[in-house]
Amino acid sequence: MWRRTLELTNATFGKSGIGPIEWLFNRGPYELGGGLDVVDATGWVASESYAADWVPSMRMVVDLSNLDASRYVNLTGASGHVFSAHYDDQAPLWQHGQTIAWPFTPSAIKAATQDLLTMAPGS
Repeated sequence: MWRRTLELTNATFGKSGIGPIEWLFNRGPYELGGGLDVVDATGWVASESYAADWVPSMRMVVDLSNLDASRYVNLTGASGHVFSAHYDDQAPLWQHGQTIAWPFTPSAIKAATQDLLTMAPGS
């Protein structure tokens, strides 16, 4: 039985030709479902392989009656820094069709905050 997979290849170093660098920056393969004509759209060229060659980079559901009930997920994570815990932390959620809360109002944001970065001029 064939399985469709997705390799997340870093745009800068992902095809460097240097194995350890590619191992550090690339992620996957992730098994996935979906298809060309469904909500969970994924694309591939069957004559070449079943590896996905296009997928949605973000999924989002916005609840216009209660913006704090909105949800989203990025394909990778929220950080472009390979050593950050948030470099690829959303990829497994994305793979399985899961989402995370997307708080909107100041009180909901404050309640959901886990880490806070304060930037001040001259610091």
